[in-house]
Amino acid sequence: MKLFGPDSPCLLAEGAAYLSNSRTLVVADLHLGKSAAFRARGLPVPEGDNQRDLDRLGDLIERHSAARLIIAGDLFHAPSGISSELEGALENFRSRHPISIELVLGNHDAKLRELPANLHAVPYLDVGPLRIIHDPADASPGFLHLAGHLHPVVRIPDGKRTALRLPCFLWRKNTLILPSFGSFTGGAIIKPEPNDRIFVAHLGAVIELPAALAG
Repeated sequence: MKLFGPDSPCLLAEGAAYLSNSRTLVVADLHLGKSAAFRARGLPVPEGDNQRDLDRLGDLIERHSAARLIIAGDLFHAPSGISSELEGALENFRSRHPISIELVLGNHDAKLRELPANLHAVPYLDVGPLRIIHDPADASPGFLHLAGHLHPVVRIPDGKRTALRLPCFLWRKNTLILPSFGSFTGGAIIKPEPNDRIFVAHLGAVIELPAALAG
């Protein structure tokens, strides 16, 4: 789904945005190593989310023939989650997908003393008319933005005490906020504001949710 104009990002049902003019795939908030960070604190959390998320990301790269991958912050979760297994999985990912990979520094990435080899982070990236940032609070006047950080989830009431909760894209002011791409990240229920637009995945496509349905 296109949000606005010919240079608009295409919203993908997998929770990513694709900029077709530059063949750029944008995702946010993988939080790799989160389960390992929990295990380091003694919580019996199963493994497997890192490889699953990298495989999902690789599938998107191949399906869209992406030439560039931008992570809009929080590729990693915490220093305690950076293991030799994760570093090996990342090396394998890069060897299977030899494209440009760039990281916009997220608040969780900033906790690491150093990033894994061959990974460079910047505070923001400009791609055509879009500025890619991590925190929507850092949006600048005069730009359209792609961001992450909030892990937006929309609540759709379906009864007096029940509701459906879905990850969503949130268009607010001049910023498109991506859902978290990581499968072990959780989400925060948004409180819709006037002029917000909300988009959710449905049957493999992305559709705009009528404002009246968001509770």
